[in-house]
Amino acid sequence: MKIIIINGAANRGKDQFVEFFKKHYKHKCINWSTIDKVKKIAKRNFGWNGKKTEPARKFLSDIKRIWTEYNNGPYNEIVNKIFNHYDKLNKKDQKNIVYFIHCREPQEIDKFVNKFNDSCITVLIKRDDREIPDNESDKNVENFDYDFIIENNGTKDDLEKKALNFIDELKSMPIL
Repeated sequence: MKIIIINGAANRGKDQFVEFFKKHYKHKCINWSTIDKVKKIAKRNFGWNGKKTEPARKFLSDIKRIWTEYNNGPYNEIVNKIFNHYDKLNKKDQKNIVYFIHCREPQEIDKFVNKFNDSCITVLIKRDDREIPDNESDKNVENFDYDFIIENNGTKDDLEKKALNFIDELKSMPIL
């Protein structure tokens, strides 16, 4: 099992990078976010329309922060999902599976790194041409010492090549 914590402010290409990784990685790859359940709660209970406007991003960030302060809910939910999913896999898939976990907050990233130790690496996707949204989650994405920083300042083809290079780099590490 490999855990890749992927981060970056809004609209930096994180999901596109994961899609390119999945396209070229020969084994199972799962893509989850610590904000997924918060989005469901916001839609169901607060009438959020699914659009990621600045006020909506702040709203989602605030809900996640409150849930985290209350009982580490977003972190615990993802850890439980990983272990429940992993336990259902056969031995070969257990060895090769990669879980991408989108997580913005440095203190949350630390929890994953401490939990999964050598099975966990961190990646920041950066793009120079975008303004950082004004919410606590997005403002602090660069306040962590990432294992890898991927600059996404080119085309989609460039990002796909970076995903391929990332797979090759991981293969040379004990993690993959």
